[in-house]
Amino acid sequence: MMENEQYKEFWNFIKLLHENDLLEHVIVVGSWAEYLYAQSGILKGFEANLRTLDIDFLIKNMRRPSKPKNFAAMVKDAGYTIEYDVLEETTKVYTPGLMEIEFLIGQKGSGASRVIQTNFGVNAQALRHMSVLSENVENIEILGFTITVPSPEAYVAHKIVINKERNNKAEKDRSAILGIFPYMSKDKFKEICSNMTKKEGNVISDFLAENEL
Repeated sequence: MMENEQYKEFWNFIKLLHENDLLEHVIVVGSWAEYLYAQSGILKGFEANLRTLDIDFLIKNMRRPSKPKNFAAMVKDAGYTIEYDVLEETTKVYTPGLMEIEFLIGQKGSGASRVIQTNFGVNAQALRHMSVLSENVENIEILGFTITVPSPEAYVAHKIVINKERNNKAEKDRSAILGIFPYMSKDKFKEICSNMTKKEGNVISDFLAENEL
């Protein structure tokens, strides 16, 4: 897929969420957050290197909106394909250009379910370490939309914490961390890290030392 088609499909889906009053209930995470950092200018001088067809949304609250949405009908009517992962039963959406859209949510407790049904209308994949993203956000005004993203400092902290769990994506994430680090607020990063668990803080300290940051 050509890059300009990727961007068009991203913005088309953002528009669909906005028109259905759903955009306010999600946080754009993953590499598309980096794209939004660059486009909005909140990291002066930063340029994103977008290398994915996947779009990830973190759902802020499983009980919002207060009235459950018929998400499946909404996306089908708009020409998207919706599927449910056979093994995990999570909701996946495919754009006409076969970009994959997934929905994530913070996992509460080690024994909690790995899939959570939400009022958003999707079965979201529940993951650990997501609170740092949901608790440290910025609202970006861009192209007439208000889009929530993690603060760049929280984004980097999260990437560091999960880096060794990412297997074949670990090096890609490391490059993203090193790319953003020079442009973000070090004071804000330290403050965010100080509010994370001791185990997470140790992982971050080790990563910083290993990469001479």
